[in-house]
Amino acid sequence: MKAPPLRRRLACLIYEGLMLLGIALVTSAVSLGLLRLLGLEQGTNLHRLALQAMEFIVLTGYGAGFWSGGRQTLPMKVWKIAVVAKSGAPLGVGRALWRAILAWLWVLPALLAAAALHLSPSSTAWLVAAGLLLWAAASQLRPDHQFLHDGLAGTRLIQDSI
Repeated sequence: MKAPPLRRRLACLIYEGLMLLGIALVTSAVSLGLLRLLGLEQGTNLHRLALQAMEFIVLTGYGAGFWSGGRQTLPMKVWKIAVVAKSGAPLGVGRALWRAILAWLWVLPALLAAAALHLSPSSTAWLVAAGLLLWAAASQLRPDHQFLHDGLAGTRLIQDSI
């Protein structure tokens, strides 16, 4: 089955980004409260690492949880996009988790470059946006037009008929 058009996948990605932003903000608020209760001094490397680890776990779990067992995130339902294994079967928890981890490739290179170059938040945002566009455009170079992380995870996006 053919991949949904790139413009529809990008519209879904924008909607998904808004959902993830909300989840990340709630996760940050809860995590900061927990870290404060634990007495972890704010501004330390350990504090930052703990906060980043909690964000990674929650955001990765969001994707894996919704993609496993044939489920979809709300933006995927709205844009009629489903993620399946290459065989067309629903994703198991392991494959969904692997896809969620590989999905970090959308932003991780830009975040690492921004950290190495000590970029400002606004410059980091521009670098992440450029990375997202390059990642999406790279899908058009693949014969199946799937994103690289889907190829690596053994998954594919399809048009959902629901």
